[in-house]
Amino acid sequence: MAPNSSILKGMNGAAQTFLDLFNKLEKHLNQQLGATEYYGFRRLISRLSKDNGIIDTYKQDLIEYSELRNAIVHKSTGEVIAEPHQTTVDQLQKIYDLLTHPPLVMSIAASPVYTCETKQYVSEVVVKMTTQFYAYVPVLHDRRFVGVFSENTLAKWLADLSPTESISLSKVTIGQLQDYYDRPDDKANAYDFVAQETDVYSIRQKFLSFTSEKKRLGALFVTANGRREEDIIGIVTAWDLPKIGTLLA
Repeated sequence: MAPNSSILKGMNGAAQTFLDLFNKLEKHLNQQLGATEYYGFRRLISRLSKDNGIIDTYKQDLIEYSELRNAIVHKSTGEVIAEPHQTTVDQLQKIYDLLTHPPLVMSIAASPVYTCETKQYVSEVVVKMTTQFYAYVPVLHDRRFVGVFSENTLAKWLADLSPTESISLSKVTIGQLQDYYDRPDDKANAYDFVAQETDVYSIRQKFLSFTSEKKRLGALFVTANGRREEDIIGIVTAWDLPKIGTLLA
């Protein structure tokens, strides 16, 4: 009995779709790298994965798909000799879509961001943090960012007080604690700024890079271009990272 022509057509269609997708993906990756010399696919992935969180996440999948691409097409004739499963084609499509239109940081960031002024009293800010579950509060002076107030800030300041010293938090301003603000290079409570166009995979990679250096990244503040002098429009903490998995569901 002759093979069903509709089945063959479907099989060839899946193979062709996979190959077309892979070629578009490879072209996109080469454009991202902007290299003037030829990069083999493995080398291309290895190079880009250092700076691109999405590629780093799917690095092994992409390498396997390159091997599948080679298996699908006969080297000497260029004919299709294997057929990918539809789920494989769908997964490649998802990776391509994520690379060309990645979910950005504001899709997981908390917004608006609560900020405080240096002239505000510590008691006022602490009450707000406690009732609203804010862990990191950007401190502004004349609307300009000057540091981050956190529970860690308060703890360090209290630890330096004399045991016999009586202090009322309702009489101490946030500005008086400036020497205890969190710093960008803190080992236990660092922070950084990212641009609103940063993808969520790069955000996750940033938190992981701090961990690998035995540091703790407390918060990432989102601004238009990732500069500290810009208005803060979002905040990401480690508690927000599970949202990335939800975006893939």
